[in-house]
Amino acid sequence: MVSTVISKIISMQPNFTVSENAISQYVIGHAEQILTTTITALADETGTSEASINRFCKKLGYKGFNGLKIALAQESFYNNMVQETPSSGGNFIASVTSDYRSMLNNTAALLDESTVFKAAEMIKNAKNINLYALANTTFAAREFRYKLELAGIRAKEYTDPLSISLQVAGTSPGDLSIFIARSIMMKDIYQAANASIDRGGKNLTITSVDSPKLNDIADYKFIVSDKLIANNTTALSDNLMYLYVTDIIYSALLKSDKALRQKKLSSDALINNSQTMDSYVFEY
Repeated sequence: MVSTVISKIISMQPNFTVSENAISQYVIGHAEQILTTTITALADETGTSEASINRFCKKLGYKGFNGLKIALAQESFYNNMVQETPSSGGNFIASVTSDYRSMLNNTAALLDESTVFKAAEMIKNAKNINLYALANTTFAAREFRYKLELAGIRAKEYTDPLSISLQVAGTSPGDLSIFIARSIMMKDIYQAANASIDRGGKNLTITSVDSPKLNDIADYKFIVSDKLIANNTTALSDNLMYLYVTDIIYSALLKSDKALRQKKLSSDALINNSQTMDSYVFEY
């Protein structure tokens, strides 16, 4: 299982300096050795400086090198406790399942419950909600819009560059823009997020690539584990992670508001009744 620390490093790699990238590559490849090495030895191994290493650790959210070592040690202990013994036959299905389990566990570890409920409250209070996504994340945006509408919350989705640009230009104070993309730094998404903020809107981002720039354009950001950490990376989909995060936010929304929860139950009842009637007509 890839640790959350390593997953976070991978997600932030596009934003590292040359020195930080050298440090990140070493940490990814030698996580166990980091537990027993010194900052001086790491600087020598990576051809960097102790100051660069401390800056790298602070960019990850730790106070310094010792903070990084403690985080790695804690996760190493946990992973050793829960690690499953692989079957002698090398079960393929078990391997793929293990990949998804690892990605979900890492994504869960990156979530903060307080932030989840604050994001849910922002959705509930938004004047208008627009979801923006490109390429493979459009499915997650469409699913989230559908589930919001089941709870009586109107939302719209935009999934091509032109419609995104046209819609975000009409953002006004009180509007909420939800961006779901592998990287918010993609040109069309990044420009749209900036335009939303400039027009007084609020932004919620769900992405697998973290960046310090996200702090300037996102009121709330959620980072998902990237499939690059998986053994079967070529075949796996990132969508499950985006769906997982939207389901977490949606669950918080329903948990915190009885009226929304009742509306969702009523919608489910109507859908089930419609499906039952369709089955009846088909059978008779």
